[in-house]
Amino acid sequence: MAALDDVAVIIPAYNAGARLETVLSKTLAIIPKGQIVVVNDGSTDATATVAVKFGIPCISHDQNRGKGAALKTGFGYALTRPNIRAVISMDADGQHDPVYLPEFVRVFRETSVDLIIGCRQIRWPAMPLFRVISNRLTSALVSWRLGKKIPDSQSGYRLHSRRLLERLKLQTSGYQMESELLLKAVQAGMSVGFIAIATIYAGETSHIRGWRDTWRFIQMWFSPTK
Repeated sequence: MAALDDVAVIIPAYNAGARLETVLSKTLAIIPKGQIVVVNDGSTDATATVAVKFGIPCISHDQNRGKGAALKTGFGYALTRPNIRAVISMDADGQHDPVYLPEFVRVFRETSVDLIIGCRQIRWPAMPLFRVISNRLTSALVSWRLGKKIPDSQSGYRLHSRRLLERLKLQTSGYQMESELLLKAVQAGMSVGFIAIATIYAGETSHIRGWRDTWRFIQMWFSPTK
């Protein structure tokens, strides 16, 4: 545990009560309790109750603001602790296996890379067909814009260096914020690395709204960098 005492884990959660208990149980086997925070993004189920049950700090939005907003809340909370050198984000629905947390930290310590993305197997049937199409489209656009191969631009399982989070000014609040962060990180000269992670889909309900969120991504992609 001591080797992970300068890393925080933030878990944005929206109506994730049914799966959050398993996620927290697995995460607590690897990361100390005081370094995990759940951001309850206006849930109407037992999400906050589950976090409290485990003694995990839980920051609640009074209404659903979007995954990007929840991530920014979590980043801000983590950065109030001066010993934290990196922040790992992972989803609350079980798609991100906590078993990979030590690997993120190992790569960060060995390379000092600013952003590490957990890359999944982007193909059907390992991933739902619409998600395959959406991911390949957005990853291709991001790769083309940056002149750098980005195999999984939509993965939310990431490690962010403190330097990256303190430097970037993020504008969006929905799912497109993760792509905005990636674009601005590379354009700011930050280094990006990747690790392979399992593709896990077990019938969970996605809060991504198909064409709406794809359109928001396209709007963000074409907007000037600020």
